[in-house]
Parts: sequence; C-alpha cells; structure tokens
Amino acid sequence: MLDILPKLIHSHAGFAYLSLILLLTRGALSARKVDWRQYKILKISPHIIDTLLLLSGATVVYTYTSEGVYTFSELSWLLGKFLFIVLYVIFSTKAFKKNQPYSIKFYLLSVVSFMLAMFIAVHH
Repeated sequence: MLDILPKLIHSHAGFAYLSLILLLTRGALSARKVDWRQYKILKISPHIIDTLLLLSGATVVYTYTSEGVYTFSELSWLLGKFLFIVLYVIFSTKAFKKNQPYSIKFYLLSVVSFMLAMFIAVHH
C-alpha cells in the first residue's frame, strides 16, 4: 500500500485545489448576483470533489497508521486541519444557503477556514 501513497497524496492535494477553485468561483458568481445553481457542474461537482477530498485524506491517514509509518499521536496536526474543514463546511453552507441572501461574511470565513486547513497541511 505504501507504493501508492505518493499518488494518493497528490490526488488529495489536487482535490483540495479543485475544491478551493469551486468555492472561489461560486463566491465570485454569488457576489455578482449570478445564480450559479443553474449550472449543473457548479451545483454537483463541489459535492463530488469534497467527497473525494475527504476519502483520499482518510485513505492517506489509514495508510500511514496501518503501515506503521506514523502513529495517531504523530499526526496530531490533523486535529487543527479537521477543525478548519468543519468550519469551512459550516460557513460555506451559511454563505450559499438556498433562498437566503448571499452572505459575504460567511463566504470570507469559509475561504479563510479552507486556507488555514491547507496551510496546516502544507506546514505541519
């Protein structure tokens, strides 16, 4: 399983960047009062990409721990990353809630939360 780890890590990072691009795109369109929900790709793909992001991250952690590369205590930095991902989900849900006015405050909080999760992942 260790032989596929580099590909898993690169996939995880790729999904993270795709997720960020989709978040920024939906935010920019919402700020311009464009109904991005009319575009199926912008409505469905964030859910697919975020699911793949979470699954790839969980697979990387499972591989590290099951192969004895790291223990959970050595991966304690993941708690901070996980916290910011949860905040990202909460804030982006509030920012893009259907039938509610667009909230720039929650959008910016979701972007900052996502960026902090990425920062922790890169600089742990």
